[in-house]
Amino acid sequence: MSDDGRPRPRPPRMPPRPGPPRRRQPGAGPGGGQPPPNAPHGPPPGAAPQGPGRQQAVGPLGRVIGRDDVRLHSAPGVGLGAGANALILLHRVVFVDDEGSIDKRGGDLLLKWAAVEGLGQEPGLLQRVSARRTAMLDALRARGAGVARLRVRPEWRMAVGLGNRANPHEIGLSLHGTYGWPVIPGSTLKGMTAAWARRSGGADIERIFGSPRPGVDAREAARQGTVRFLDALPADEPVTVTVDVVTPHAQPYYGSANNGASGSGVVAPAEHHNPIPSMFLTVSGGLFAVDLTGPADDVRQAARWCREAFDELGVGAKTAAGYGYANAMTAEG
Repeated sequence: MSDDGRPRPRPPRMPPRPGPPRRRQPGAGPGGGQPPPNAPHGPPPGAAPQGPGRQQAVGPLGRVIGRDDVRLHSAPGVGLGAGANALILLHRVVFVDDEGSIDKRGGDLLLKWAAVEGLGQEPGLLQRVSARRTAMLDALRARGAGVARLRVRPEWRMAVGLGNRANPHEIGLSLHGTYGWPVIPGSTLKGMTAAWARRSGGADIERIFGSPRPGVDAREAARQGTVRFLDALPADEPVTVTVDVVTPHAQPYYGSANNGASGSGVVAPAEHHNPIPSMFLTVSGGLFAVDLTGPADDVRQAARWCREAFDELGVGAKTAAGYGYANAMTAEG
């Protein structure tokens, strides 16, 4: 209003400045500011359901993966049954507690899911992968390469990959890099076989496994071994995945040491520490296909050492407690 009570004229509206339109901020309302008061809150549409006792995973997968006190839950249309990729679930799904630490209960539920669903070993896909491996070996054989296959069955349980910290959870098994199935890495097979060959006094170790060998003075320049050990895959059908438990009685000591603490930062072990059960995965049944390729004579020798090593040394962790031993048989053809 002006001094004489008459309405003061409004200044003309300035035309919009040239240039690209302003981008609305994520979650902003129609005017680009805060969402309107009646906007829905909580997880986006399609997210895993929430409720009493439920918790969402952290990160992007929290939009579709959650848990309660008993099992995992997923959003509609997201399957957690056989065929789900265990590599994604076990390496990318994490639950945290109120203090921001990894929630142990959430990790235990992931391991239970892995055992119930067999780490997502879908029989049809597994057979197709096995057929591709067989076709590759046939092609190598047609080119004159030596090929040997062992069929390996655990005598009790295997823990190949225990201590691998490439994921938030110490799951206890090495997983296939694409499908998430249990595998025995070729490097593990080669190390076990070389250890037995050295212990048994075998000849031609440097030629077959390469040089220099650990603890042995190299007699020649560094070279690649003649025999290749391929990752062992489940043979034609799923292997049995079982949850096992270890109960350390000085968890604060092991935890501080494993987290890189040193000196005064390491918690001393003491008898007043409570034992804390820790779950991990093992393979307790089924067959693995162990494939070797290279010059025919060297492959035959390496296959024999490998077969004996499964029986004498065992593979993976906790062999002193009976894990890792297996019956290995040479497959025909």
